[in-house]
Amino acid sequence: MSEQQLPPAVADALTAFLLEQRRLAPGLVSRAIVTGSAVAGDWHPGVSDIDVVFVVTRDPVDDLPALAELHASSQPHIDGVYLTESEIARGPDVVQTAPQVVEGVLVSALAGAQLSWITWRELESGVQGIVDGGDVIWSPVADRHPQTAEGVVAFSRDNLLDYWQRIGDGLEAEIADRPDDGPVRAETVRWVALGPIRLVATIETGEVLSKTAAAAFAAERWPEHAELLERAVRDRAGERQEFTVRDARQAIQLLRACVAVADG
Repeated sequence: MSEQQLPPAVADALTAFLLEQRRLAPGLVSRAIVTGSAVAGDWHPGVSDIDVVFVVTRDPVDDLPALAELHASSQPHIDGVYLTESEIARGPDVVQTAPQVVEGVLVSALAGAQLSWITWRELESGVQGIVDGGDVIWSPVADRHPQTAEGVVAFSRDNLLDYWQRIGDGLEAEIADRPDDGPVRAETVRWVALGPIRLVATIETGEVLSKTAAAAFAAERWPEHAELLERAVRDRAGERQEFTVRDARQAIQLLRACVAVADG
């Protein structure tokens, strides 16, 4: 994949970011690997962040204050994780915390977030950028980890059972006494409808699908939820939809079906 195959807005934003990052922290980042929707053909301006694994040559502790300001001012948000090559080689079961940026906020030692086998699987199909003079050279990555195939499936099962099951319980309690036709935030329905299905797709295919591709996968498996999934995808793409408590309850039903796959 080349720079031209990244969305132009992503390539432009990342090029400017990486050049400024090098100015603020010379020699820190050896390569930056773009993952997530930006390389999966599912990036949407105004909705999607840019996810990056920044491969560093040293402990970035002294550079973090300047980098925090850079991330906070990035538009769209350039999120990600800062890891050394040796940490990538050891894998997320060993690396418990790392500097990570979530929605523009840099935390110096954050657990979870991108420290999962999902990220390691995405590293295998990402696009890496290396600063060369006043430009960034983009190329496919060749990263591989021997435990990724097994780890990504185990993580997906555990995440459905430990995280998403609780999310479903909490949302169900929150809307229990609300009328079916009451309004619900679109972000809530999108999150619950599209998050768990990606994990089921990973369990069954070993791949990390985009949200749009996962919606097509889930609509075929659970056709009774196809209409809700289509609306969630359209809303995420910028074609705003209105969602109700009835939709939220249906999203919870889909979440429960996903958890059942993990528990089966």
